[in-house]
Amino acid sequence: MDPELFFPLDLDPSSPAVATARQVCAGCPVRALCFDDVMDWEEPARRWGVVAGFTPDERTALATRSATVAVLRPTVRGGAAA
Repeated sequence: MDPELFFPLDLDPSSPAVATARQVCAGCPVRALCFDDVMDWEEPARRWGVVAGFTPDERTALATRSATVAVLRPTVRGGAAA
């Protein structure tokens, strides 16, 4: 498989190139591991390509939500914030 498939010039989520990469990712048995891995090391300014079926902008949004959940989680689990 050509790795360039995951690095299309047009990263618009509705583009045919992104749709093709997403189709490959959808059937991948290590998609969840791939996603976890990239979210652990990828720097916001260096997000490129389609990874685990997500574009750079989508991964940025997910990282922001994850950070928000991590901050709020102690409040939700432990009751009122200290």
